[in-house]
Amino acid sequence: MRTRPSILLGRDESDGRFSFRYLTSRPPVKILAGFSIFYLLLIQYYSHANYRDPTSYFFDPTHAYERMYSADRIREADAFIRSAELLTSGPTPSQQPPVMCIGVATVTRRGEQYVRRTIGSLLDGLTHEERHSIYLDILIGHTNRSTHPISGEKWVGTLPNKVLTYEETDFSRIKEWEAGGWYRNKTIFDYTYLLNDCYATGAKYIAMLEDDTLAVEGWYPRALEALRNVEAKMARRIGKKWVFMRLFYAEDLFGWNSENWPTYLFWSFVTWAITSGSLIFARNRSRSLQNFLSNESMLAISGLCIPALVALFFASGRNSIWPLAPGVHEMNKNGCCSQGYIYPREIVAPLLERTDLVTDWLVDMMVEKISDQEGWIRWARAPALLQHIGTTSSKGYGFDNTAGHLWNFGFELYQKSHLGRSHQ
Repeated sequence: MRTRPSILLGRDESDGRFSFRYLTSRPPVKILAGFSIFYLLLIQYYSHANYRDPTSYFFDPTHAYERMYSADRIREADAFIRSAELLTSGPTPSQQPPVMCIGVATVTRRGEQYVRRTIGSLLDGLTHEERHSIYLDILIGHTNRSTHPISGEKWVGTLPNKVLTYEETDFSRIKEWEAGGWYRNKTIFDYTYLLNDCYATGAKYIAMLEDDTLAVEGWYPRALEALRNVEAKMARRIGKKWVFMRLFYAEDLFGWNSENWPTYLFWSFVTWAITSGSLIFARNRSRSLQNFLSNESMLAISGLCIPALVALFFASGRNSIWPLAPGVHEMNKNGCCSQGYIYPREIVAPLLERTDLVTDWLVDMMVEKISDQEGWIRWARAPALLQHIGTTSSKGYGFDNTAGHLWNFGFELYQKSHLGRSHQ
């Protein structure tokens, strides 16, 4: 009579082969199977949680640029501009000197003119005292102002404290720049011309904003609070100067920078070594773990699981792992762009002395280079108080793609409170 071969622990004793039951009972297989399920769940989570992080592998540009808070704020800004059409006189003169002069230079863009929303969002929600402390200075950047679509609109005569013109400048040179398409030279001139005009008001702070930005409701008191924090930090840095505080920054530059790869590699190795060493120590101290954490199991954990988790850590995105905490942060690098700077009064004159209208550069490049040369500190307020809403560039067609993706994703997380001031 033929006997049926017995199977012990999944091993077929008749030929020494391993059965499926034996294979799945092995600790390394259990570890890898459980880890695979856990890893897939993590990937699923990050694909939903980090799709708006431009530094993440899971970034989804088809949905990340959705206007959430800014859509509501645009409606409020539009409503404010419409209501300004009913005003019969200009603003009450600002206090002398004003706390802040806001300079906005605007030029005609192809299609939509964003400057209306910029001005509307800056002024909407201000208290009477706040508006009284602000001097709003607008430059319509054309030698023939009537070429700008807003030139005949009523709010231009009722909302700004001043509409700056080119009458007291080198008019012929500006016309030459316009005719020749020398937008970089003219942009630098417009910026410094308006900055100097704001400086002449005696304002303590000078905010220079681009004409395609959108301000969060309640931006002004938040900015003043942030400026006080900057000044408190600078008081402890004897002999140092600061040049501006950013109201906008592009988060896609805050990723894992290639120049720091030795640091990332070092800490990845430290993480691997500490985790592996801790497991080996625990195995040696516990008899119950000795069978489970066999050499094969340790090879699976140290050779596959830990490296895979480290890789997922970096893939999830630096902004998601280490977001900027609310407050002010030193940002001397990777702080693009010049959508909104607030300068302290004492730095404006030294800055203007160092500007150059001939060099072929952009405003942010100019200010950054001067700041690097002088050792001036740059600060940023987090979360950002401005959003960039322009999709057509004032510089021409070649910059439209960049303009459409110049975005602060954190700005969209603001929520409108029932008290009428946005909060986060």
